[in-house]
Amino acid sequence: MKRRYLVRMGALSLAALATLALCGCGGRVGNFDQPEPADSRLGNLLGLKSASAPPAPGAETRRIFCPQIFVLEGTAASQVHSGNPPSNENLRYQSSVDDVARECSLDGERIAIKVGVAGKVLLGPTGAPGSFNVPVRVAVVRQSDNQPVVSKLYRASASIPAGQTYADYTIVSEQLFVPFIQDHAEDDYSIKVGIDEGAGAEKPGGKRDKP
Repeated sequence: MKRRYLVRMGALSLAALATLALCGCGGRVGNFDQPEPADSRLGNLLGLKSASAPPAPGAETRRIFCPQIFVLEGTAASQVHSGNPPSNENLRYQSSVDDVARECSLDGERIAIKVGVAGKVLLGPTGAPGSFNVPVRVAVVRQSDNQPVVSKLYRASASIPAGQTYADYTIVSEQLFVPFIQDHAEDDYSIKVGIDEGAGAEKPGGKRDKP
C-alpha cells in the first residue's frame, strides 16, 4: 500500500501536509467537520470543559467560543510494514487517532487552549506485542492564512501485552497560547491534529519495536 509522509507543521503551511493511506480500523478517523462535544468519551476521560465554558470565579465574565478541532485529512492513521512493497499481509501495526477534545479560557490578552487526543495501536499480521511510539502533532492555525500560530509534537506511548492485539493511548497538551482577538475564537483560529510521520516515526521495513 502506497504511503506518503506528513511534513512538519512548525514552519510550513498546513496545506503542505501530505496524504496518508489508511487500512480499515475501528474508531472515528478522518476529517471532523464539527467540534467534539463536551460530553464526549475523551472529554469526560480527560476532564475537559465545554468548548465555550464560562470563566473561573473571579475571572472576566465573558464566554470564549473555542476554535473547531479537526483531525487533518490523511493523518488519522499511520502504518508500519515489515517488507516492501508494503501490503496488508506484511503490515506490522497501525496507529490511529480516534477521538479529540479541547477546552479554551481567556488569559489576559491571550487564549489558552488545551487539547486531548485518544487513539490506539493495532497489530497487523506480522506484528508482535511490545511498546510503541505515536508522534501526534497539535497545531493552532490562523483562519486568515492557514498558517500555524503554535505547533507542538507529542509522543504518545502504547504498550501491547502478550496475548493482546491492540492498546489505547491518550495525551493532553499543555496550554497552547494564541493572541485574543474576539470572543468567537472559532472565526480566527482552528485546531489541527494528526499523526506526524515526519517527526521520527518508523518507516516501512524499519526496525521492530523492542517488547
